[in-house]
Amino acid sequence: MGFFGTKKASKVSIDQVVHMVQEYFHRRGLDLSGHTVDATDGYGWWITEGSAKVYIFVQEDHGGPVLRVNSPILHFPPENREAFFLRLLEINRDLSYCCVAAFDDVIIVSGQRPILGLDQEELNDMIWNVSYVADRLDDDLAAEFHAPVFTQH
Repeated sequence: MGFFGTKKASKVSIDQVVHMVQEYFHRRGLDLSGHTVDATDGYGWWITEGSAKVYIFVQEDHGGPVLRVNSPILHFPPENREAFFLRLLEINRDLSYCCVAAFDDVIIVSGQRPILGLDQEELNDMIWNVSYVADRLDDDLAAEFHAPVFTQH
């Protein structure tokens, strides 16, 4: 038992998280072999949820290994950017387990956490949340702000 009667977080290895991702794909009936991505300092996979492509990474970070789930959804709109970014901030206020962020000129839906104490249910929830939000937001924001939908080059 930890301080205040709480359990200490379990130590989870990168190999165990990779196995959890494999289990996620298996439960979804997806073939893992066609969904791998070269990841810097780790492992990576992708899935498609509706119109959103979602990337799952297990990587080393400065504070230890992390699980990252990202979905690039839009490029910045050519006009009305202040209203666009204000809308993204309003959306962020109501999100759980993920956020909307910018990387270069691309808007992404992102979820990230250290792997310490991670279990299968949390991994499933993180992937589902990012996938659901990305699939909902890409079309809606593209229509509202005439933002170009992100497409893989």
